[in-house]
Amino acid sequence: MQQPTSQSAADPDAPLPGPPLRLPRPVRTLAPTALVLLVLVPLAANDPDFGPTTSPPVNAGLMAFGALALALRRRHPAAVTAATLVSGQLPLAVALYGLAARRGGTLLLYALAAASELRLLVPVDLGDVGTPSSLANLIEDPLVFGAVPLVLGLGAHTRAHTVRVLAERNRFLGERNRLLEEARRHAEERAAAAERARLAREMHDVVSNRVSLITLHAGAGQVAQAEDPGAVRETLGLIRSLGLQALTELRGLLGVLTTAADQAPSLRGLPTLVEESRQAGLAVGLTVTGPADGLPPPGPAVQYAVYRIVQEALTNAHKHAPAAEVAVTVEVQPDGLRLTVVNSPTGTAGPGADRGAAPDASPDAGPELPSGGHGLTGMRTRAGDLGGTLHAGPTPEGGFAVRARLPLGAA
Repeated sequence: MQQPTSQSAADPDAPLPGPPLRLPRPVRTLAPTALVLLVLVPLAANDPDFGPTTSPPVNAGLMAFGALALALRRRHPAAVTAATLVSGQLPLAVALYGLAARRGGTLLLYALAAASELRLLVPVDLGDVGTPSSLANLIEDPLVFGAVPLVLGLGAHTRAHTVRVLAERNRFLGERNRLLEEARRHAEERAAAAERARLAREMHDVVSNRVSLITLHAGAGQVAQAEDPGAVRETLGLIRSLGLQALTELRGLLGVLTTAADQAPSLRGLPTLVEESRQAGLAVGLTVTGPADGLPPPGPAVQYAVYRIVQEALTNAHKHAPAAEVAVTVEVQPDGLRLTVVNSPTGTAGPGADRGAAPDASPDAGPELPSGGHGLTGMRTRAGDLGGTLHAGPTPEGGFAVRARLPLGAA
């Protein structure tokens, strides 16, 4: 952002700050000229003591010259002050005030002020200063028409400069506050977007896994309903259990219930997760290795991410490779946690946005479960948020593999 600059430095002829109600600028510019021409010039023409010389016509001409010069005092204050040195006291005082108010305490100002004081002392009989009245007459003109305009002009210049500095400071602070407010609003929007994405990812994992298993068990119960009532009851019990788990997790995500830290999904929940997939007909093997002695266990965030990644990988296997064999391997090593979910090839390869492998081509496999196309993206996001990596793709044998590496101490 461009820093504000002083107006007096950028434009010395800019109008000075003043009260809100001011006369129009042409009136203020020409008022001293008109006053001198209409009042002082006639007085100088008739009074030989009213002017710098003893000749009334010369005094009137010099007074008129000074009056006309005052019309240019805003653009050329120093030149006008120098020109009014040969004019009367009032034009000189007005020009000196204007120079001090517009230029401030410069060397040129003090030089012209000294010249003005000398001009106002002439003609004076310096030998006749023995009485107070004669001394007062000596200093009257230099004081009234020289020192006073100089002091008043310097005061006006200081006031104008202060007003400009405060105005620029207020503008600067206002701009800074605006930028800070925009930055705060953008940060809140980014935080809200990140939270929405996190909740969407969590709900996707919960709904995708639990509802997929419920759908598979419902299909099995539909096939067995006429032949084995006991199997139907067992299937309905599994569906009820999965539904309750899904509701509990969804309530925790939405803040209705707060899940305790020791009940949050972790590595301890992997055997139950794998068993649920086995009951739904998927051949799953689980191997968990480590941590070795002296090595701290993975943090809660890492364990939670591993649980969700395995959950999503198994859901993809249910959708796209229900007849495959799936191997889940978790290794806790000093350089990080390594996770692998690999399924064997099955059926005929086919496209799938979140597929774990090729979908089963068997006509008895039932309708294919729907896919939202966000599973792999969500898994990569989970790993990336913790500073880890995740790669997913087909294996040389024709299956599908998800491999992730996560740092143990990730927050």
